[in-house]
Amino acid sequence: LVNIIPVKLGCGSWECRCGTNHSIPYRTVGRGGSVKIELIPGPKGLGLVAGETIRNLLALAGIKDVWSKSFGSTSTMPSVANAVYDSIRQLHSMSLQ
Repeated sequence: LVNIIPVKLGCGSWECRCGTNHSIPYRTVGRGGSVKIELIPGPKGLGLVAGETIRNLLALAGIKDVWSKSFGSTSTMPSVANAVYDSIRQLHSMSLQ
């Protein structure tokens, strides 16, 4: 079973508004086990402001500029990975109205 989802990119930071696809279009929150990860759009040139595991997963997804907040027991790698995946999945499943 392969879980492949498209990653929705954009420029959702109120500090930037450049219109290029370097960040995420809006804030998302993902959960995995006891871990909750919040991804916040960042301005161009910020980089990935996150822990090592989160940073690696976001880089693989093609996201270049984002802030992150993590809550819960972040020492469990599978829960962190599931929370990041859930947050990225919400970028695709959420539609702006």
